[in-house]
Amino acid sequence: EQHSIVSYLDDKCEKIDKMLEGKQKQIELLAEMKQRIIADAVTHGLNPDVKMKATNIPWLPEIPEHWDVKRAKNLFTKEQRPIKEGDDIVTCFRDGEVTLRKNRRTTGFTEATDYSHYQHICKGDLVIHQMDAFAGSSGVSDSDGMGTPVLSVCTAKIEGLNHFYYAYILRLMGKNNFILSLYRGIRERSSDFRFETFAKQYLPVPPAIEQEQIVKFINERSSKIDTLTLKLQQEIVSIKEYKQRLISDVVTGKIKVC
Repeated sequence: EQHSIVSYLDDKCEKIDKMLEGKQKQIELLAEMKQRIIADAVTHGLNPDVKMKATNIPWLPEIPEHWDVKRAKNLFTKEQRPIKEGDDIVTCFRDGEVTLRKNRRTTGFTEATDYSHYQHICKGDLVIHQMDAFAGSSGVSDSDGMGTPVLSVCTAKIEGLNHFYYAYILRLMGKNNFILSLYRGIRERSSDFRFETFAKQYLPVPPAIEQEQIVKFINERSSKIDTLTLKLQQEIVSIKEYKQRLISDVVTGKIKVC
């Protein structure tokens, strides 16, 4: 009877594990698709027939010929605002979300005892995590609050710059390892992407209307992919729960296999 139980569960669990593996592979493929959509949109625009021109950008050899190229220092100003009474802590996460820490989680962080060196962050600011930008920690804040000095808080110098577009650009610079390539000799898988370094980088500058269209396109496509990904993740949780129940029911005799 023990042998029959083990044989039965081996067969069932193998099938379940293959199903889980397939679901996880789908999630990985969706993540790759999302990244390709973002990369293509922010570097080539939405017109597949647009004429291209060469650039002096190391990580981006060509862009649409009607786009401009400027150094980040000519596009953005680094803010340094004093904190305000009642400010909660804003955190820049590796998935690109910049939000109040309490909106995500409150554990696992080192708490400061003195906030006098912190800075005020406004909703809509472009925020770059100096140490984690290489891993995707750049985004637009969805809240007012305060952040540590390790965050570069940026605002547009010129009219027509879309902070969300440049958040996607910065995340792409991290995902394609360009930011990491700027730093040799420091600890493995880390960087120190200060504003002074960011300011020297050349960035593409599409017309303002195109920046808005690109952001809207990415958001719409990403939303659909995120919905599919969430559904798959929920299915994985349900399948794992089913597997555990099956094992429990079989070994305790609730389900007879012989």
